[in-house]
Amino acid sequence: MRSMSIHQIQLRYDAAADRLLLQVRTSQAELYSAWLTRRMVARLYPHFRQKVARASVAQAAPQAMPVPEARQMLEQAALERPLPGTDFQKPFSEADASHPLGPEPLLPAAIDLRPAESGGLVITLREERGRRLEMSLTNELSTALLRLMDGALKMADWALPAHAAPAADEATATPEGRPEPGPGRLLS
Repeated sequence: MRSMSIHQIQLRYDAAADRLLLQVRTSQAELYSAWLTRRMVARLYPHFRQKVARASVAQAAPQAMPVPEARQMLEQAALERPLPGTDFQKPFSEADASHPLGPEPLLPAAIDLRPAESGGLVITLREERGRRLEMSLTNELSTALLRLMDGALKMADWALPAHAAPAADEATATPEGRPEPGPGRLLS
């Protein structure tokens, strides 16, 4: 898949579907959409939050070696830092956009989360039928997406722990008894 230049990101709660709708508009006026279920978000959120917080601290205070008692405070301050060039007030535009993956949003069966080579994170959403969306996010875009996720989760009222620690990175069994992949891979 070719690299996309992200122009806008929207993440909103859809009450009728009881899912979050992630929409990404590229600079080339391409629109990508994906549904995120409560179960998928519950698995993604703690890992995503932890990776974004650590990257934010490393960027804001690269020499910091906080004691455990101060780590959460430093992470929170780093996550709340100003994000130059980010506008949370501008409406998301779906006008005149093409839909390279079709008009129906993806319903991912798996999400991969890994560090990007140039810093930031790469998030890949994959459906069982082969469609996928891969987003390479800078540290600023990762932080902006986390803020959007926090807001959408408040609207969803899914009672997910706000700052839950991620589960161990080792493989575990799903309720269906299938083994889960190890680090960086999250199944729905």
